[in-house]
Amino acid sequence: MFMSIAFFGNGFASITWVFVSLLAPKRLIGIAGGVFNFIGGTASIIIPIVIGFLVKGGNFAPALTFIACVTLTGAMSYIFLVGKVERVKEPIDQLGKVAS
Repeated sequence: MFMSIAFFGNGFASITWVFVSLLAPKRLIGIAGGVFNFIGGTASIIIPIVIGFLVKGGNFAPALTFIACVTLTGAMSYIFLVGKVERVKEPIDQLGKVAS
């Protein structure tokens, strides 16, 4: 049961890639994806280290509480901070051309 929930959560977390392709200006999708992957990679290094410190005494309750807080923070961010999802417009210079 726990593995099923974990796989569901992993798949659900991957849906955020949709936002990268929707929000980034078309010519900056690659760099936006790179930054997105950098942050995700950094989290995948830091979170296990934090959990390791939290379970040092053999009690997993603090680690589960930490993950629950991270999950709740992520869910609340999507609900209250994201707002309307639309592509970021390209900056336009004074001559009316898209700035490069």
